[in-house]
Amino acid sequence: IRPHIVWFGEIPLHMAKIDKLISEAELFVSIGTSGQVYPAAGFLKLAKAAGAKTVCINKEEVPQSKFIDVFIQGNA
Repeated sequence: IRPHIVWFGEIPLHMAKIDKLISEAELFVSIGTSGQVYPAAGFLKLAKAAGAKTVCINKEEVPQSKFIDVFIQGNA
């Protein structure tokens, strides 16, 4: 049985719905990511461009730091 996760190089299921929800979000929280694998690595930028407040909880900063309003360093 395949786990319900996205492997490297794959596009997430329901990508059109994800894009719609991100564009409508008031708050977007990114938790425990490297910020290196697309399309998920672009979600912070999309949310910020749509006007959402963005929060990142992570052990280290991510490349998208200029799109983050609040960064909380630590474990997810």
